Amino acid sequence: MKLFKQKCQYCSNKIERGKEIIELVKVPEFTGLREKPFCSKEHAHLYKDYVIGTPRTSYCPSCGV
Repeated sequence: MKLFKQKCQYCSNKIERGKEIIELVKVPEFTGLREKPFCSKEHAHLYKDYVIGTPRTSYCPSCGV
């Protein structure tokens, strides 16, 4: 049970409970994929595109890692 509203990882807007979209995405600071909340599928896709351009990230969209 979470006490606070989640924020979109791309736009930082608060998301109502039950309306968040959880996606497995690459976080540059960590190895592997992490579950992150987003307010829409578009923001999840934009976040994945943004992460590809950052250093220390080897994100392969076809294999999911």
